[in-house]
Amino acid sequence: MAKRTNITIVRAARAMLHDQGLPLQLWAKACNTMVYLHNRSLHHILRMKTPEEAFYGKRQDVGHFSIFVSSVYFHVTKDAQKNLELTIELGILVGYTDTPHNYRVYLPTSWRIVVRRDIKIDEQKSMRVFLEREFQLQKELLVPKEEKPQTNVEQHMQRFQD
Repeated sequence: MAKRTNITIVRAARAMLHDQGLPLQLWAKACNTMVYLHNRSLHHILRMKTPEEAFYGKRQDVGHFSIFVSSVYFHVTKDAQKNLELTIELGILVGYTDTPHNYRVYLPTSWRIVVRRDIKIDEQKSMRVFLEREFQLQKELLVPKEEKPQTNVEQHMQRFQD
């Protein structure tokens, strides 16, 4: 049973990374996020309870869940800023911590992952990018491919069918 769950988690993490075009070095963070979400999701075998609710007897707060790899903005503290630099930084949401409302944020400019609490999540941007990608994929699938010329064998077979 555990092996099947691990395979499901790794496949979901792979799909999340490839779907959003993130570097594969973040596979462990994507797996951690999947486990975090899995442990806080309802399970049929537990009579529609979460594993934590079944074990501890109280339901977890899931109000802080956001779309994986959403753009996030956070304030740069004064001691970390240099003169005339921006006071906010852009990152990508890649996970959660065990402390509620703390998020793991990937900083693409420095290739680091930091934990931040007070962030502004832009889920609308993530949804727009996702919908544009889906629309482009649908458009590519619906466009008829150029007809290639038939080979001699195909022409011969078509004569017998007519």
